Amino acid sequence: MQLPNHGANPEHLAKQLEILLQANAIDFSVNTTPLPLQTQISENWQSYLETITKYPDPTSEQLTAVIAEKEGLSPHELLVGNGAAQLIFLLALFFQRKRVAIVEPSFSEYRDACQIFNCEIEGIFLNNPWKLDVTEIIAKSKQKDLLFICNPNNPTGVAYSLQEIEYVIEKLEPFQVTVVIDEAFYDFQENGPTLIKLVKNYQNVIVLRSLTKMYGIAGLRLGYIAANPSFIQKLRLLQAPWSVNGLVQRIGCDCLQDLRYPKEVQKYCKSERQRIFPLLREMGYEVSNSVVNFYLLKEKTQQGESMPLLKFLLQQGIVPRHTYNFPSLDGRYLRLAVKTVSENNQLLAVLARWKEQC
Repeated sequence: MQLPNHGANPEHLAKQLEILLQANAIDFSVNTTPLPLQTQISENWQSYLETITKYPDPTSEQLTAVIAEKEGLSPHELLVGNGAAQLIFLLALFFQRKRVAIVEPSFSEYRDACQIFNCEIEGIFLNNPWKLDVTEIIAKSKQKDLLFICNPNNPTGVAYSLQEIEYVIEKLEPFQVTVVIDEAFYDFQENGPTLIKLVKNYQNVIVLRSLTKMYGIAGLRLGYIAANPSFIQKLRLLQAPWSVNGLVQRIGCDCLQDLRYPKEVQKYCKSERQRIFPLLREMGYEVSNSVVNFYLLKEKTQQGESMPLLKFLLQQGIVPRHTYNFPSLDGRYLRLAVKTVSENNQLLAVLARWKEQC
C-alpha cells in the first residue's frame, strides 16, 4: 500500500485503502485558504489570458519588485520560483552531499529533496506540544551545513518563538550553518509574525515563502526565497529558464497588492479554531495548538495509529491527511484543515458518530 505523500489527492488515498469515495466528499487534507478566491482574480481573468501568448519575464522582475516593496527588501535579496517545493529542491541541489538537520515533524519535501541530492540528514525530533529545544537544536546543528525550521510548522500548525529562532541563527552563524526558515503559513497568523528582515542582518539566513496557500492558487505554483544578494545570485544560476510563467507572475502581483484578503482569512481561521477546538476536545480528541488553517487531531486514549479513524472518515465523505510520512508522528495523528463553517460542522458530526460507535 502506497499512500500519497501529500494532501489534496483524495482519489489516490481512497483507492489505496480500497474505499469508494463519495462524490460530494470534503477534502480536509488541503491546507489552503478556506475562503473563496479573491474576486480580483476572477474579474481580471480575461486580461490574464493575454499573457499566455508571450514568453514570461525570466527574472520575474515586476513580481519581485512588488514583493520587495511589500517586505521592505531589495529585489537582489529575492528569488521567485515555481512554488515553494521547487525552491526546496533548488536548495537541496545547492547543498548537495552536505550535512543537513531538519526540525521535525515537518514538511516531508525537505527530507525527500535532500535525499535525492545525497545529503547526510539528521532529524531533530520535537514531542507534543512541539516546543523548540534551542539547546538541542544548536548542539546537533553545529556540525551541519544546513538547518530547516518550518514556522508555523506543517503539520502541527504550532508557531515557534521568533526570539528563539533568531537565537539559534545567531549561535550557528560562527559555525557557518545556513538556516532555512519556511514561512509558507506565516500569513495565516494575525499580523503575520515573520523573520524575513533577518536576511539583512545575517548571512546565514534563508526565508522561504509560498503564495499558493493564502491566495488559493495551488494549481498555479508560486513561491519565493529571501536571502543575502550573494546567495540569491548563486542560486539563480541553478534555476531553470522561465521557471515562473507569465500568467502566474501577473496573478501573483495582484494577490500581493490586495491587503484586505489576508486579514479576512486570518480573522476567519482564528474564529473557527476558537469555535471547533473546544468542541473537539470535549468529544475526547487531542488537538494541536495550531495558529494557522490546519491542525493535528487524534483520540486522547489512542496509543497506536489512526488508520481506523482515517478509514471511517473517508467512508463518511471526509478526507483527512494521513501522517505516516511525517517522522515521529508515524500515523498516530490526522491533519485536518480549517474549512467553511458548514464543512467544519459536518466534520464535527462525523467525529461525534465515531465516538458513539467506539
